[in-house]
Amino acid sequence: MTPRFPAHPFRRVLLPALLLTACGGAPESEVAPAEELVGTRESAMCSGLSVTSLTLDGISTYEGELAGAGTYAVSTFANAVSLEFYVDGQTPSTTERLGSSGTWSYSRTGVACGPRNFEVRAYPMVVASDGTKTICRESYKSVTRIVTEPCPPTASISCTKLSTGVLRCTGSATGGSGSYMPQWQGYWDSYFYQEEYLFPWQQGSWISSSSCSPTTSTTFYDVVQMHFKVTDSNGLTSNTVSSPAYKCYPVH
Repeated sequence: MTPRFPAHPFRRVLLPALLLTACGGAPESEVAPAEELVGTRESAMCSGLSVTSLTLDGISTYEGELAGAGTYAVSTFANAVSLEFYVDGQTPSTTERLGSSGTWSYSRTGVACGPRNFEVRAYPMVVASDGTKTICRESYKSVTRIVTEPCPPTASISCTKLSTGVLRCTGSATGGSGSYMPQWQGYWDSYFYQEEYLFPWQQGSWISSSSCSPTTSTTFYDVVQMHFKVTDSNGLTSNTVSSPAYKCYPVH
């Protein structure tokens, strides 16, 4: 029977061995590099193996946590799967599942709001009885999905203490979705009366005014401060911003 040799790259390794054998040298099996044989065995083990099914049944983000799940199935002679998860193409996290079919799940915290590109890749695996694992990276299946968590609005505040004895603050917001609902909260601290009070949040207009008569006293005064935030049409609340703490003549 005429022997059949592997493809050309491996044939070049065996030719010197054939010459040595003809001259009484070592058999060809003793001169082939071990790494070539390992690679050949892995390629042979992975031949014809594939991921036959990969699904992404659900994926979402909430308050910075992205979570998803799905199913997989591999072809005959594969008995496990290796999974890689990418968010916006960043360095993936990996996991493995035993069995020719089954389910997978994934979660990650600290995901920024806005549109994120999620990808799951599945590679067929062979797990031997001694626990040795072979991942067949030549054949894989992937599923991608764009998942979005709305970003909350961003609030800002600007205040002026008028000579008429009025503290006037104007709020503004950007980002978010739809219209905004402005909300104000006042803070009052009397150094003279040794009392302080944080008023409840109240919905209002974009401008809020408070009494603040000028004073130059270093011991006889009140401290007045305004806090501001907005809620958008999605129900997302912005950051809370605060005015400077203004010294005002005490309220009697």
